[in-house]
Amino acid sequence: MMLSDDFVHLHVHSAYSGLGGVAGASSLEALAAAAVERGMTTLALTDTNGVWGAMDFRRVADAYGLTPVYGVSLETARERAVLLPRDAQGWASLCRAVTAFHNDKDFVLSRQLSVDRTGLVVLTPDPWLADVVARDAGTADLYMELVPGRGREAARDFARRHGLPVVATNAVHFAHPQDHARHRLLAAVIRNATLTTVPGDALAPVSAWLKPAAEMARLFPDCPEALENTVRVAEDCRGGPPDGRVILPTAGDEANALSQLRALVEGGARRRYGVEVLSPVVRDRIEHELAIIAAKRYAGYFLVVWDIVAHAPTHCGRGSVANSIVSFCLGLTHVDPLQQGLVFERFLNPGRKDPPDADLDFPWDERDAALEYVFRKYGPARAAMVANHVTFQRKAALREVAKVYGRPAAEITAVTKRLPWTDDGPLPELLRTHPNFRALALGGAWSELAGVAESLVGLPRYLSLHPGGVVIVPDALSNYVPVQTAAKELDTADGAVPVPAIQFEKDGTEDAGLVKIDLLGNRSLAVIRDAIAAAKEHEGVAIDYTAHDPEADPATKTVFRTGNTMGVFYTESPASRLLCQKSKADTFDLLVLNTSIIRPASNRYINTYLARLHGAPYEPPHPVLRDVLAETFGVMVYQEDVVNVCVALAGMDVAEADGVRKALTKKRPMKELRAYEAQFREGAAARGVAPPVIEDVLQMILSFSGYSFCKGHSASYIQVALQSGYLRAHHPAEFIAGVLSNQGGYYAPFAYVAEARRMGLTILPPDANASAAAYTGRERALRIGLMALKGLSAAGLAAVITERERAGPYRSFDDLRCRTGLAPADLRVLVQAGTCDTIAGGMTRPQLMWLVDAEGRRAAPDQGVLGLGLTSPAALPPLAEYDGDRQLRDEYAVLGYLASCHPMALFAATLRAVRPVPAPELLRHVGKVVACAGMLTTGKPVHTIHDEPMEFVTFDDGAGLIETVLFPEVYRRAAPLLFGPGPYLLRGKVEESYGAVTLTVTALERLDRYAKRRGLPWQET
Repeated sequence: MMLSDDFVHLHVHSAYSGLGGVAGASSLEALAAAAVERGMTTLALTDTNGVWGAMDFRRVADAYGLTPVYGVSLETARERAVLLPRDAQGWASLCRAVTAFHNDKDFVLSRQLSVDRTGLVVLTPDPWLADVVARDAGTADLYMELVPGRGREAARDFARRHGLPVVATNAVHFAHPQDHARHRLLAAVIRNATLTTVPGDALAPVSAWLKPAAEMARLFPDCPEALENTVRVAEDCRGGPPDGRVILPTAGDEANALSQLRALVEGGARRRYGVEVLSPVVRDRIEHELAIIAAKRYAGYFLVVWDIVAHAPTHCGRGSVANSIVSFCLGLTHVDPLQQGLVFERFLNPGRKDPPDADLDFPWDERDAALEYVFRKYGPARAAMVANHVTFQRKAALREVAKVYGRPAAEITAVTKRLPWTDDGPLPELLRTHPNFRALALGGAWSELAGVAESLVGLPRYLSLHPGGVVIVPDALSNYVPVQTAAKELDTADGAVPVPAIQFEKDGTEDAGLVKIDLLGNRSLAVIRDAIAAAKEHEGVAIDYTAHDPEADPATKTVFRTGNTMGVFYTESPASRLLCQKSKADTFDLLVLNTSIIRPASNRYINTYLARLHGAPYEPPHPVLRDVLAETFGVMVYQEDVVNVCVALAGMDVAEADGVRKALTKKRPMKELRAYEAQFREGAAARGVAPPVIEDVLQMILSFSGYSFCKGHSASYIQVALQSGYLRAHHPAEFIAGVLSNQGGYYAPFAYVAEARRMGLTILPPDANASAAAYTGRERALRIGLMALKGLSAAGLAAVITERERAGPYRSFDDLRCRTGLAPADLRVLVQAGTCDTIAGGMTRPQLMWLVDAEGRRAAPDQGVLGLGLTSPAALPPLAEYDGDRQLRDEYAVLGYLASCHPMALFAATLRAVRPVPAPELLRHVGKVVACAGMLTTGKPVHTIHDEPMEFVTFDDGAGLIETVLFPEVYRRAAPLLFGPGPYLLRGKVEESYGAVTLTVTALERLDRYAKRRGLPWQET
């Protein structure tokens, strides 16, 4: 390919270089725009020590009409070079070099290039490295890099002496000269320094910007060949990341793999359906899917996923994998796609070019074992996790900028904790106008900091791991993408296991053709597992998770129909609970619909759905959509609806319609979605659809932007939810104990303990002899576990449990101290929480604390009370027991909630004067303005259609939950107060919708301020 450029920048750092420790200051889009603006048609990307941005660069280059040149700048303490791949072999060599850099402790760049640089063009300003490589491996495709002001003359002289060609670069670190300030800022962030302390050698010169060709020519007037060679190198370097053709986990005898798969599927089908002879419907569906799998050569892929699942007793398939009867028969999922009307083509179809995406959930504490099995079976050379490129979001950007500028930590926290997650306006405007900041006197300095922080939003910040994405290839991953060792380690029975990670994130992984298998941790699966085990231990009840179907159970139906779903997977958020109450949903189909329709832009359609569900007459948006949307009351609910509507109304083919779905739900250029919008309008108009109908349907399609669900995903999760609901209904103590122990719910522990009280459970305090590490539930009691004690070290907790299991219950406080050897800090926590009350032997908590402090000063760990010269507890100082208020304060400090009572009980005297309406009685006051009081449980800030901030807030008054709405006018006044648990006094109008009650708040105040203002009794706590 001949290039029209006179010069090509071959050494360019983007902001992705920050992941390699070097502060590139510009996004890929900014660099591409600058290149186009300066008349360039070709641009290289050579980030420091990684190709994290390569797949994004392909997308951006295409969007800007640029020819991309891929590469990397490898930099060690002694050596540096830019590597550019000529072809696929060169890309593989590059990936192996980057992999070695990150994983080999004795990595030497010159040695690596001497033994493995097939297909690579090497640019280096380092004469020493060039000399080593030239002597050991020859001079082919080896260039001396001439960089203004950086040893340029020495490099040029070396090249002349040894006959090496030269190339000119500007070692670009930012798009425009003015971006140097951001470069300096990011360098300080990377080094956790301030602007005044960032070292000079961490900075590129002010001149290191993407200069036009003419400017580069002026810098090299005596060396025109250095400019010409950049064009020749760019023409030669056509290698890059994989082009999207699917790279399956295994390679080999596909016919044999298909035979194995068929045998497994048929055996699984007979078990699933309980018959020896499969029905024609089941047989036909299996044959249909196997034919597509065979044509796509995916049999080996299914065998790999089956093998992983076979080693995990508790799991749940999620996403579109549930649309497959092959998956159902293999045990990958537990939803029958025939029963639920799930279409296989949503998961895999002949026209789909991207690889299938199997998402599998495991109990969160078993997920590492599943990953470890994969790495052990396939080895780190073939299997690795997918990366997550964490970018600067507004809160992190503002925090980091404030730190770099030297603002005090407390001040930074006070500002950043008030940043709402939902607002996406300019940061300076947000600090100036948002109600959250009304209570802070922010000066002009913070406005300037916010403006600086705004320029960082969206840039790469650090590298982490995808929640569960794993890729497996048939040969070596480093032939396709660099692999590095993540900071995270797997916690396995054999100890910590390092985690290999590829440098691409999930979208780049898919675009490269690497097949991602998601092995995800799900805390609710652990809740179910633990509750089932406890029910069997306590009551002898055996529940088979994979076979148990609680859908028809009356008590389970009541849980969902009434919205009493706190703790129940996938249905416990305030929005989900209210929708359960409004819809009275208690069937599998309606629950699947409910949980799929809740998405950010769907409130209008939820109201339409509810009206139709309760009998309102309706017509579909267009007659051709009658059958398409029949099961969802004429409303688009599932991702499949987007595809089907685009096909039926606009005449798109299935592949195009699936492209619309992806453009809505994945990171894609906005112009791609706009192109699909235009295609939809044109196609629908050509079929005679009226413009208003086209726009109404298009708005419904656009409501799927951001995130939404396929039907198979929600069906899989409702199956888990039904199991959760059954356990809540029939084994409440074991269930709530599981929720609290696995820390997997939507709410803080306080909310679940309060809910346990409402469920009629007795809350038992932590106890040195009775408490396990986890919460435990039995019959109608919930015992707080030692894990709940803030400040108790992991070693201390383990010592209490292990020693008790070894030698039996503790006979006294002294026995506990001597046997466990606990540190004084751990003992103080135990005493403060009341954990030692039952072994205190008549001593008060102050006396126990005195002992702890005295022992910390004077006694050896294995000495008891006698070691202090005390012959009996009676010889201790006569310290009276703490009063009730002090004990409650200690309890709250250690637990974060009260085990003894609901916190609202502490304010009984004040509440008698206020006379608030309890939550269960609100239905009797519909249409009236009432007062309520409660603790803040959770809140969800949102925006109105006019882009004004408001919030939905849940309060707990002990008797129940109060769901409230704070519209913009009230929210502007109340927002600065909503930073803390409360208690709060609310006044508002009681509203009812399909049996669900909410309070539209007109006034909100902290209860303590109200009491003091009105001279009411108040108990400080």
